[in-house]
Amino acid sequence: MSLSLFPSARAFTALALASLLGGCAQGTYTDSTEPDAAKLRFISNTSNTTVDIYDEQHCKGQTTGMLNNILMVDTKRRVDMRVPPPAKARGLLEFKLEPGKKTMLMINTIGGASVCGKAFSFTPKAGEEYEVTFNAVQGGCSTMFQRLSRFDGKDVRIPQPLFETGMPACQGQSPIFGKAIPETPQRKVLIERIVESRVQSVIATEAASPDRPQTSPQELDALIVKRKAAMGAFSLPEDYWAQYRQNYALSNQEAAGRQARALGLYKDVYSLRLGGTEDATLEQWMQPEDSAIKELVKANDTLMDKYYADAKKSVMLDEVNHHLERMAQLDQRFGVCAHFDKCWRY
Repeated sequence: MSLSLFPSARAFTALALASLLGGCAQGTYTDSTEPDAAKLRFISNTSNTTVDIYDEQHCKGQTTGMLNNILMVDTKRRVDMRVPPPAKARGLLEFKLEPGKKTMLMINTIGGASVCGKAFSFTPKAGEEYEVTFNAVQGGCSTMFQRLSRFDGKDVRIPQPLFETGMPACQGQSPIFGKAIPETPQRKVLIERIVESRVQSVIATEAASPDRPQTSPQELDALIVKRKAAMGAFSLPEDYWAQYRQNYALSNQEAAGRQARALGLYKDVYSLRLGGTEDATLEQWMQPEDSAIKELVKANDTLMDKYYADAKKSVMLDEVNHHLERMAQLDQRFGVCAHFDKCWRY
């Protein structure tokens, strides 16, 4: 009857223990040898921490070593990253990732009476540097994912979204991804009906609290007037300002599609979770009579409500980064930073 996409507390405990046992030295992961490999630094400010790496060819994960364990020496994995770590980082390791390949990171920590973890997926970009910071907080743990850069000799950390999409291709191939039940026409219809019902419920709830309005033409005009004034004697051709407006139009388009994109993630993850649920449970899902199934549905919907809220935040952050990247590319193309210290950078 159980659902699975991300590990339960029990699964995290087992995974953490397994990582502890296999976490010595450098771990089992081999750095990418691509000349434009992405680099990632993992920082843990709590005890007994590991980060394992998953992709479609490694559904059982690969280890990278152990951090902050009193009985073991911290792994010394380093990959010569341009941006140095924060001075107060308690423990860290670094590795190279293949660019353009979807990767899932699974972070685990286990203490005297607690276990905590985080799983998220992303696709590293060629030549980029990233940093993941894992902290213990009251009642759990927190994860921060950032892109590293350097502008005018200053180190810059740009927040990145945490997308929890699992690794669908690994479903049923590892305990942490849950079992896979073969799809049948009946199961397909049941799952689609359940998920669509929940999606409509989310849409109805959100109707009362719409997203923030997009940038209006009047607001954009005011922004451009203000920016031209700040540039002083430095002027740019109309081609620049036409693309400037176009970039804002693209940003508005993304913002308008935010709910649809977040709902798409919600539907995919909800369907994936139900993909390992027995037929008898699915048949009762929308009007459960069995008390155990009622509790299962309630727990799942609570988890998925939080998932949707987090997905919307991640989508919004992704949109912001897309806008920053487009504006930075525009300013780079027209050489703005050589004349204006408040140019766009990403």
